[in-house]
Amino acid sequence: MNPITALSAVKAIGSSTSDSGNRQPFQQQASPGQFLTATVLESTDDNRFYLDIIGKKILAQSDTVTLTPGAKLKLEVLATKPLLELRIVSKNPELFFGKTLTLLGKNLDIGELFGALQAPSSTLFSTLSSTSQDGLKDFFTLQQSQLGLPESGINLKQLLNTLGLSLEAILAGGNKQQNAGQTLKAALLEIAAQLKSGSELAEATNKLLGTLELYQLAQLRLANENIFIFPLPLPFLDHGYLLVDKEDNKENDGDETSANRFSLHLSLEPFGDIEIIFLNTEEGLYIRFSCESKDKSDFASGFAEDLKKMISSSQVLGLSFTEGAGNPAQELIQQLIPDGESILDTKI
Repeated sequence: MNPITALSAVKAIGSSTSDSGNRQPFQQQASPGQFLTATVLESTDDNRFYLDIIGKKILAQSDTVTLTPGAKLKLEVLATKPLLELRIVSKNPELFFGKTLTLLGKNLDIGELFGALQAPSSTLFSTLSSTSQDGLKDFFTLQQSQLGLPESGINLKQLLNTLGLSLEAILAGGNKQQNAGQTLKAALLEIAAQLKSGSELAEATNKLLGTLELYQLAQLRLANENIFIFPLPLPFLDHGYLLVDKEDNKENDGDETSANRFSLHLSLEPFGDIEIIFLNTEEGLYIRFSCESKDKSDFASGFAEDLKKMISSSQVLGLSFTEGAGNPAQELIQQLIPDGESILDTKI
């Protein structure tokens, strides 16, 4: 158990139907077993840190866990007297046991697999159903399409749709309007059923399937935190995915305001690991680039003005460049199974 003790009072903001003029300290309203969401604002050297809980800055401490600024926590209320005591919790980490290493391969690039299936010496492709053949061809064509073209956004959306991450849900729901069979996962399942285990082609197929299954599990896990993950199966990336965190906040007068937070987690040669975090508000856009070293961060910062000119859909209010980006695959694994703690690193 990883307890956290709040050293300052947490003031409740109340709901849109509560009496805003008669609010009590959060300790008096909370009860053991209640769950909260908090974001780590900053940390100190004496195991103390500041949390953002329901829009309030709270000083807290823990002797058992080190927290990184920007980390998002799922907390359970253990006690409210004499001080508010919280515990970092996780949900169903056993779902991901044995699945974590699949992301260490190339990022869903089917180029080698598709080439092997098309080789003159191989007859496997011709034995596949026409639906699977079409699914593989469509996915390969979309994956090889160039970015930067007017239709790139549409192609990327189609590429994500043909991954088959919703394959089981579509089949279970009996949705005849969607061709669940014409997806990458459906084709890979058919290939795996025909291949003998131990062959290189079987291992490549199973690794791709494992990666798709991990992303499916990640979608289920992160959806509980109102976070959505989208893999980026682009061949020039070693790894790449998009995290979208959308939270609706209610002001004291009951009006709703929304801010979209999303982040790109990429790894590509020769630039290495990159984390790009966006905060899109009604006023404009904030962007933070994090590279794996200061030299690469300084290099990227030299294109700041070019980037601002390219973004025309929103005003760029802030653009910063730092170092310290981690490997996307390892970052995702840490986010999913953080040794018993439900921590999602969403630094901004």
